[in-house]
Amino acid sequence: MKKISKSAILLALLIDFLVLRSADSMGSVFNELGKKKLGLLFLCNVIFCVALFAGDRIGETIKKWHICKVMEWLFLILTPPVLLGAVQLISSFCLDTDPAHGSLAGALERMQWIEQGYILKNLLIGYGLLLLLILLLRKVRIACGMYSFLLIMITLVNFYVVQFRGQPFMLLDILGMGTAADVAGGYKFQLPVYIGIVLLLVMTYVCIQWKIQTLELGTKSTKNLALRLGTFAAVLLLLAVAVPKWWSSLEVSLWNVSKEYVKKGYLYMLAGEGKYFSVEKPADYSIEKVDSITEEAEKKYTASAASGNVTQPENIIMIMNESLTDFESIGQVKTDSEILPFLHSLNRNVKKGQLHVPTFGGGTARTEYEALTGNSMSFLPSGSVPYQLYVRDPEYGLADILKSQGYYTIAMHPNKAHNWNRASVYPCMGFDEFISLENWGEEHRELLRNYVSDKATFEKIISLYEEKDADEKLFTFCVTMQNHGGYTVEDRAGFEPTVKLGYDTEYPLAETYLSLARESDSAFKELLEYFEKVDEPTMIVMFGDHWPKIEEEFMAKLLGGNRQSLGLVESQQSYTTPYVIWTNYPSETVEEDFSANYLGSYMLQLAGLEMPGYNQFLMNLKEQLPIIGVGAVCDKDGNWYANDALPDDYKKLMTDYNILEYNNQFEKKDVIESLFTIGN
Repeated sequence: MKKISKSAILLALLIDFLVLRSADSMGSVFNELGKKKLGLLFLCNVIFCVALFAGDRIGETIKKWHICKVMEWLFLILTPPVLLGAVQLISSFCLDTDPAHGSLAGALERMQWIEQGYILKNLLIGYGLLLLLILLLRKVRIACGMYSFLLIMITLVNFYVVQFRGQPFMLLDILGMGTAADVAGGYKFQLPVYIGIVLLLVMTYVCIQWKIQTLELGTKSTKNLALRLGTFAAVLLLLAVAVPKWWSSLEVSLWNVSKEYVKKGYLYMLAGEGKYFSVEKPADYSIEKVDSITEEAEKKYTASAASGNVTQPENIIMIMNESLTDFESIGQVKTDSEILPFLHSLNRNVKKGQLHVPTFGGGTARTEYEALTGNSMSFLPSGSVPYQLYVRDPEYGLADILKSQGYYTIAMHPNKAHNWNRASVYPCMGFDEFISLENWGEEHRELLRNYVSDKATFEKIISLYEEKDADEKLFTFCVTMQNHGGYTVEDRAGFEPTVKLGYDTEYPLAETYLSLARESDSAFKELLEYFEKVDEPTMIVMFGDHWPKIEEEFMAKLLGGNRQSLGLVESQQSYTTPYVIWTNYPSETVEEDFSANYLGSYMLQLAGLEMPGYNQFLMNLKEQLPIIGVGAVCDKDGNWYANDALPDDYKKLMTDYNILEYNNQFEKKDVIESLFTIGN
């Protein structure tokens, strides 16, 4: 009992520390947290201490009143509803980041967002989980304590994931914990005061139950153990029959998962994501259908392909720039200097515009996957990262296509090789070499904050070009790190922002990020100035992977409203990043927007290189549906359609795309290799 008390005290002290840490200094605690909020926190600490140290007296009093069993059963029955309320309250806080909702009353009001029909479903999940724990652990107080601990830990993980990347924790994120642990060091762990209050109240409830709860499931006899295990197996069998039917009817919104979690309940949505560990075969899928779609695509592409001589570059450099976003293309930014002056000034031998990406605030590998393979995240589970779940050997795509046409293929990333499983993925994709932080070399390691700068990274790209043989064709794919989040004062590591914003409210995270983006723009200018003097035909592509995670209020000013409150079409702007395709030889200048799944095929077309049937299909599709966004598509005339409300002709195009992608990524026996590769 003493160990439990000590652990509870340490947890309470940790909660208090994280709450107070949300202020920049102890001197500003009262200003930033408010006296009323701190008063409530103090009161909850007092209640917790009373429950912890007076719990035995409370238990004795209950026994004298002869209502011990009634109280024990009452606490047992109330455990799932109490924890559901706590989980949902914390989820409401961390998913709704509008500064206007910074009160406990506001959070309680938003609790009504969970639809009535889903309250019972969440409770059934809660009671089912608690029953399984009781069957396994026998003692009710241990089972209830474990149940409470698990739910609170999952909710806190969700809170911090939202802080780090702007989207909630999903079941599939478990597979990305290695990468998440690496990048989490760049963020400051804080805890809003009202979440601290909720946690202390939950701990008080758990401590009281721990003190008074004596119910247990039978004895330790072999007969009783067999009965418990048999019941446990029966419950699992019942779940195995019932859950698949429930999963099949569950739909997760792809464009606003956060709102779905609050509306339908965090437990319900989290449990339902289990169905996403496998990808279902499209309804009309068959090998004959794949052949038919391919044959039609090749005829259309041959008929529409541009004629005439096209310069084939000997060097192709493709750069995915971490968190690079062109906020100035979204709305007016009140600043003392232009953020991306060089990118905006490019007007010769360049294709540029906005690239629609499948992720916000994080999930770099999702955009990378689309650009390198041509596959779309639209047909994959929300929250999934193909690099960790679905990549096969071989993984067909841009690297393999270029390698088959004589290019030496290099992937490079100035960070750890295992991030997003790249060390395993890149060889499957056909990259001849992978240069990560582990084998980067001593040169070109200049840091900006805690990451290798874009300037140093681009100098490394130049050195790879200078080291290659004169007659060698080179494809370099680079993922940068300079602009990676966190952007707090503590994370600057000596870097002072050069961009100053002119708003009434200060946005230090935005100023840090925008200053870093400006450094990227300057480094990119130097890279192009170098290759402008190179005789060998060179194509350089640069694009951003997603928006940064900075102040919601600042982003709301650009978007015209908080992301969580925007409609399906309006929210698409927060999934755009700039792209540039530049050549050091004469080429047509074009401005257009499209989605990341077309980027690799578009590069091949501009380079005058041979393309497999799958990429030809994508180029045909791009003419009709240039943007495949998050939960919606945009046609050539600028009309947006939700995925579940497509016109019949667009629905057919998307179905055909899904069928080809399934054969590419998931077909086990009859993969049509000639559709995705050159020379097969």
